[in-house]
Amino acid sequence: MMKKDIERRDFIKWAAAGSTALAAATWWPRCRPQVHRPNILFCISDDQSYPHTSAYGCTFVKTPAFDRIAKEGILFQNTFVSTPSCCPSRGSLLSGQDFYRLREASMNHTIWPGGIDVYPDILAEAGYHTGYTGKGWAPGDWQVSGRDHNPAGPVYNQIKTTPPTRYMSPVDYAENFKAFIKNKPAEAPFCFWFGAIEPHREYEEGSGIKAGLDPDNVQVPSFYPDAAAVRSDLLDYALEIAYYDGHLNKMMQVLEEIGELDNTLIVITSDNGMPFPRAKATLYEYGAHVPMAIRWGDRMASGRVVDDFVSFTDLAPTFLQAAGLDIPQTMTGHTLMPILTATESGQIETRRDYAVFGIERHFPGSRPDGAGYPMRAIRTKEFLYIHNLTPEANPSGDHPGPVWPGNDDVGGYGDTDGGATKSHIWGLREQHPEYAAWAFGKRPQEELYHINDDPDCLINLATDPSYLTVKNDLAARLQNHLMKTQDPRAMGKGAMLDEIMRRFPRTKSER
Repeated sequence: MMKKDIERRDFIKWAAAGSTALAAATWWPRCRPQVHRPNILFCISDDQSYPHTSAYGCTFVKTPAFDRIAKEGILFQNTFVSTPSCCPSRGSLLSGQDFYRLREASMNHTIWPGGIDVYPDILAEAGYHTGYTGKGWAPGDWQVSGRDHNPAGPVYNQIKTTPPTRYMSPVDYAENFKAFIKNKPAEAPFCFWFGAIEPHREYEEGSGIKAGLDPDNVQVPSFYPDAAAVRSDLLDYALEIAYYDGHLNKMMQVLEEIGELDNTLIVITSDNGMPFPRAKATLYEYGAHVPMAIRWGDRMASGRVVDDFVSFTDLAPTFLQAAGLDIPQTMTGHTLMPILTATESGQIETRRDYAVFGIERHFPGSRPDGAGYPMRAIRTKEFLYIHNLTPEANPSGDHPGPVWPGNDDVGGYGDTDGGATKSHIWGLREQHPEYAAWAFGKRPQEELYHINDDPDCLINLATDPSYLTVKNDLAARLQNHLMKTQDPRAMGKGAMLDEIMRRFPRTKSER
């Protein structure tokens, strides 16, 4: 047997043990008697960075539905994805596990492997009516695992509409939610996944300004040139966020009409950061830090702002505990119920003072043989520490090289979605090389940023002797988390993840 075959066999054995032994260690019943089980409405946008909702003070995005949830519930200041890439981010959320534990689903455009529990299945087994509209677990092939529906639930995408721009989804999310509710058995609680396609690219260029959004209101991150093209691109993005938020508002109206709003646990967030350079598919603030608000009627004190660090892995355990179910031992996340049932703002659980996240590979065609750019990071209130495992490679993909199908004239750096901002930065690469370097340049093995002083993560302190103790402490905390949660790379089994990349070297031109 060849060495790589032995390593693959060992990885499969390890993954199976991680699922079987942990679950067997403490038997957990799927369902316990429950007098009054809540509904669950989970809402996830596609590529939206913190702080791009008006509840966070963003001046160019209008999100009245998000703001209402925050006002009548909790606004979370420190929510981080497990990984800033669509498919594995959604997989970590569904499974309650760190993304690197999900085998093939630990990276984009692969398959959903069998043998991984997801919260919609557990809730359905316990009598919940489940379903989703828009984008569920994607992009990837879930049918190969033998499932009869998407891990997010049975699909409700039949009802269509004409959206304001040609690149927005034709799925009428709100009407499909109505159809889902109409299909619900009378006594069953429901669990619904609203997965908007927006604000994923492509955008109809100039649509934001055409709709009346004001370029003067745009807050341009310092790693972009403050140019008309960039401001207009950000307004196109803002318009799509507003469209998605409007459908959420209609869903809340449906819940009010049927008398179920206050009995519904509503969570609204995004799967990763915005589809712009130095955001989506990076571990910087605009890539891994996402908005989140939660409302649960009179079961929660309203108007609270919480500083606890929350990971996407925490949502599945929260939903299960809210439904009166025990949490599988395989889940590495921790329930948010102590936060939801508290009455104060600020830091609720002292142990929630950091988040760990990373990435394996985003766009399969960005480098030869499907190779990725593995990274791991830890974020605290003050600092962001990033460990780049392959600093010799290009983090944004090769140039020249394959690009995301659509509006990309740069000719490479495929891990950055094409659009007006990417093109503008590329066009300025000789006149203002700093923007191109921030967007597409190589990175050192270690990065350290002081978030309070440098929220855009531009001043790397990793080689500053005065921050050596801070860096070493964060590196040790990161490694401890990775070992505790059985990250294959931390355990010397990273070759198995590399093999998965080689098995899935290409992708279809889908979102």
